[in-house]
Amino acid sequence: MKKLNSIKSLIHRRVFTTAIMLFFLLPFIEVEAQDHFRYELIDIRFQGNKSFSASELTAQLESKKTPWWFWKFLKSFTPLGSEKKYFDSLNIPIDIKALTDFYLTNGFFLATVSNAVELDSVNKKAVLIYIIEEGNPSTFGKLNIYGIESLQEDEKQSFLSRFLNISEGRSFKQKEIEKSISDVLRYLTNNGYLFAQYDSAVVIKDTSLFRADVKIYFNTGNKYLVDGIEIIKTGAGSSDISNDLIKDIVALKSGENYDQSRLERSEIRLLRTGLFNSISVNPVIKDTQNNFVPIEIVAQVGTLNEISPEVKVDNDFNSFNTGLGINLVRKNFLGNARKFNLSTSFRLIDILKFDFRNLFKSQAGRDSTYQGVIDLELGIEQPYLFGRPILTATKAYYRSSKFKTDSERLIGASQSFDFEMPEYTFITLLKPQFSLELTEFDLNFSSLEISINAKSLTPALGVELGSYKTNNLFFPISGYNLYFYPEVFQAKTDVRISQSDSSEELSLTGWFWKIQTSFSQFFPVSRDQNGALGWKFKVGYIQSIKGYYDLIPPNKTFFSGGSNSVRGWRSRELLPKDEVQYFGITNRGDNTPRGGTFLIEGSLEFRRKFSEDFGFAVFLDYGNVWNGYKKIAFNQFATATGLGLRYYSPIAPFRIDFGFKLYNPDDKSFIFTKKFFSNLEFHFGIGEAF
Repeated sequence: MKKLNSIKSLIHRRVFTTAIMLFFLLPFIEVEAQDHFRYELIDIRFQGNKSFSASELTAQLESKKTPWWFWKFLKSFTPLGSEKKYFDSLNIPIDIKALTDFYLTNGFFLATVSNAVELDSVNKKAVLIYIIEEGNPSTFGKLNIYGIESLQEDEKQSFLSRFLNISEGRSFKQKEIEKSISDVLRYLTNNGYLFAQYDSAVVIKDTSLFRADVKIYFNTGNKYLVDGIEIIKTGAGSSDISNDLIKDIVALKSGENYDQSRLERSEIRLLRTGLFNSISVNPVIKDTQNNFVPIEIVAQVGTLNEISPEVKVDNDFNSFNTGLGINLVRKNFLGNARKFNLSTSFRLIDILKFDFRNLFKSQAGRDSTYQGVIDLELGIEQPYLFGRPILTATKAYYRSSKFKTDSERLIGASQSFDFEMPEYTFITLLKPQFSLELTEFDLNFSSLEISINAKSLTPALGVELGSYKTNNLFFPISGYNLYFYPEVFQAKTDVRISQSDSSEELSLTGWFWKIQTSFSQFFPVSRDQNGALGWKFKVGYIQSIKGYYDLIPPNKTFFSGGSNSVRGWRSRELLPKDEVQYFGITNRGDNTPRGGTFLIEGSLEFRRKFSEDFGFAVFLDYGNVWNGYKKIAFNQFATATGLGLRYYSPIAPFRIDFGFKLYNPDDKSFIFTKKFFSNLEFHFGIGEAF
């Protein structure tokens, strides 16, 4: 009997143990069983798609194909990577509707979509195929606008001609209708129609003629005028900032047409003064009366005195530079929202290539890799001039720079006037400026054992012009940027030439003009708005009006190479290699510390985000500098290719670029003839390269 009880007890323990094991292992067994019977979706294919690429169509689908094996492997032991994607037949009707709607919104009103599935029962893999019959695309027919009867005739013609992109014969695209509606509403709210609304749009499709007539209905409401400004102030410095000062900066007057864009620009103008921690400028809807609307400004005023240490990071000299600084700011200096600024900093140039052992050596013992800049700047800014929103900046500055083979000391002063341009104008940047600089520079021609010390007094007058029309500041996928900077300057130079035990002194004067211009353009390459192709072309030229080119201070000449230039070369590494004369001395192209008088650069870059904050880029750069446009030769264009990683922070994009010398004009060699790492340059940068 005892033996029987012992056997029963053993059986019970084993049953209990088995039940516990099954309890913990059942989820894993179920997952393995599910994976065994599920098919991994290894590809999604399209047949019959002539007008749209596979990537554009894939972006519309609910079904997703399995990722690359590396991402699956990475996911198996880290939080990174991606999991397998399986075929789900329930997604097929959703996909077909999404594809049909996509073709419909792009004018293919008769498009049909069907599907097929290829299953590999041995390897448990699936291929999903969508078969598309596009049909003929349709164009826009007649356009009729309703609900704008209250507008004056000149207003109607103005916004219809400027904002409606719908015209007969153009390819039908629903997004063009949506953009036109948005632009018209924007125009109405900027011209007094505070409560303007879009009602509806009717598209009448004629599938026999392959065209579509469009009717758009608006409700403009009444036209409103500004009825005074109400100001609510809080914060530590609120008692020091008068209401009249805020009103002067906002520059809105009673009786003017309500203009939403002016309210937005007023907010920006107030924030640029640095007086406010937060600001909002809005109409008081509840207090509208007799077609008048009051404007309310809610401002939180910060402290008026600030002193703060800084970590300096920038891309000056086409390189990644970093250092430390301290900044003193006095806001509302002498009233009228002026800002007084005093700052000093020290930066290491091209920090990624810096030899830190140089910090502990005397200047005579430092090698040629030492590069650094000391800055001291005093400035005053005010947000308006003569009652107009013109940001006026007055600066005095000192800079001492040490580069690989030369040094420079500069004392200068500048005055600039940054005009606030109205919305929809072609020119969005208008900034006249003039400066006066006293520059002392040392040039060393090692091969000739000659050194030159020159002091140059350079007054200059120029104007920055720009048209910035991209859809996004940090990650543009459409639009363009155009920059144009002409400048005229005089150079009065005193020179001391030293060779062995002899020296010679000269005093010369010359006049020159200089121009820099660049154009960049961006195109979307995916419907998910995460891929873009961009190109840039940049030209710089210096022409003598009177005097010799050797009078031009080095800081006025052009250099190439670096993180915002040709990325296969270090900062300022691309220089003219031809024989030129500087103050009567023939330099035989041994990397003179001066730059050139003619610059050409260009880039072609593909950018892609693979998440909200991260992305990558593939690029091709080319360019060089010469002493005059007549010396340009095709085989002297430096060419680089490479790839980079991007982190899109809320402040600015941060990037790491790996540039490879595709073609080196110095020895006329290509990338295939040299070792891998001898062609590589590594760059870190802030903001995109263009």
